[in-house]
Amino acid sequence: MKNWILSIFVLVTSISISKAQIASLSGQQYLEELQPTKAKLFFQAQVKNHPEDISAWLGLAKTYLAIDSIDHAKTLFRKVLAMDPNHPYALIGLGQIAWLNNDREGESSYFERARRADKTNPEVYRAIAESCLNLHKKDTVTALIYLSQGLDLFQKYAGLHLSMGNLETIKKNYGAAANAYDRAIFFDPKSAVAYQKKGLILFMARSYRQALEDYNKSLAIDPGQILAYKNLGDLYYAVAKYAEAELAYQTYLERAEERVDDRERFAITLFFNKKYKEAETQLEQLLQVNDTESILLRIRGYIAFETSEYAKGVDYMNQFFKLHNPRKVIALDYSYYARLLLKTGHEMEAMKSFKKAADLEPAKIENYEELAKLATRNKMHLEAVSCYKRMIDLGADKVVNNFLIGKEYYFEGEKLRVKFDSLMQLQKKSMVPFPDSASLKKSYISNFIHADSAMTTVTRLNPDYAGGFVWRGRIQSILDPEALTTGAKEQYQKALSILEKADPAKNQKSIVECYKYLGSYYYLAYDRLYKSDKKLAGEMRSKTIECFTKIKELDPADAQAKEVLNKLKIGV
Repeated sequence: MKNWILSIFVLVTSISISKAQIASLSGQQYLEELQPTKAKLFFQAQVKNHPEDISAWLGLAKTYLAIDSIDHAKTLFRKVLAMDPNHPYALIGLGQIAWLNNDREGESSYFERARRADKTNPEVYRAIAESCLNLHKKDTVTALIYLSQGLDLFQKYAGLHLSMGNLETIKKNYGAAANAYDRAIFFDPKSAVAYQKKGLILFMARSYRQALEDYNKSLAIDPGQILAYKNLGDLYYAVAKYAEAELAYQTYLERAEERVDDRERFAITLFFNKKYKEAETQLEQLLQVNDTESILLRIRGYIAFETSEYAKGVDYMNQFFKLHNPRKVIALDYSYYARLLLKTGHEMEAMKSFKKAADLEPAKIENYEELAKLATRNKMHLEAVSCYKRMIDLGADKVVNNFLIGKEYYFEGEKLRVKFDSLMQLQKKSMVPFPDSASLKKSYISNFIHADSAMTTVTRLNPDYAGGFVWRGRIQSILDPEALTTGAKEQYQKALSILEKADPAKNQKSIVECYKYLGSYYYLAYDRLYKSDKKLAGEMRSKTIECFTKIKELDPADAQAKEVLNKLKIGV
């Protein structure tokens, strides 16, 4: 942890130093930092002020090549050769152009002339190799030939190892690339580029801590870099350190040539850093340039939700889904869309979207939680049960979710029981036939049994929670409406003992429910025993009176207590 904090401190220090030194970048550095417009302006000023300066003309030629202005580049490389017929770097430039024009003989000829022009200079071998790697059309075979030649002659030249790392990176041999960058650092411990390149390899391998260390070493050596801050921002973005990512991207964008992709990433970072208005400003500017860029519409939709512009958010997300590749839609797209739909009153569509989010990201509990809430609200109780079970599988609280499962099974059972009772009433009146009565009754009883099982789990996992016992009492009372067994009675008694020990005033409603069931249980027993066992019936009557008297004390206005006590000739 200490090293992590220290490396963040180094980052902040590097940023503050670099702002003072950025102006010292040369045209060649701008090219290396992929800033061709700035390089072009730099070299144009140089050739204007110093027309005799071969390096300025050469730099301008390389800049034109970098922006694919091949004819301009060719003219300027030839101008350099007119000033110095054996200039190796002008010959290398013409070799690049030959390669781009599919002239392999010309490429080979120019590169060989360049090598012979200064064959004791390791930088020439490296420049030939880099020229094969830096264009959009790469020649890795030729690059390897000249790097091998150079390393045979100059084994300790760091630049050659650096270029070998670049070659291995292009070939996706990342382990070999990291080793090459390590060799470059060994022979030149002050190579900021080698540290940055190695950091990028480690970042791709998700070795984020080590990558951060290398990025910080790179910036400590050369705080005037540009791309290093973008790479640093990408790293912080990947590990969800959005405040640090914002700082790094901001530093990069202050000195980099504007590129839509970079500004998009900055806007996304601002969003995740909860700077919604700033992100919105960035996105609006980008949408003015390209209003069909789906990524921009995606984040704009996200922001609309966070800023409570729900109708706008739905519109943005609808546009996004029309334009975006369906195979590249992510779970977050569907979950944000679902929330927007929910806020605009489209619950069924929201459920569909949450389901798509859950399908894409099946380990995320939040989507199942939202689905369960929606299912409950729309009386889709078994769907809610399925969601809560999935949440338990993913590590959600077993007590809470089993309790919710029990309630959903209860409500499903109650829904079917009401339907059953209604159909039975109609059948009694001979209004409609009811051939499936046994099946429907079995179904609702099954749901109550499942509900009882879930609540049993709750009481087992948390025996001090009265709610589980209260719900088991309710369920058991439905399964045994004549109170012929002691199942419901025992559950209500357990609940009552917990509730009265806790806070009777706070738990009054539940306490009354417990006493009402117990009083009713004893009253039914009294009624059954009245003719067969006077003594036991008298005991049941006394307990009935005791329970309903307690209810009357808790709630003097309770109508049922008055009715029962009146029936038993007890003054109220």
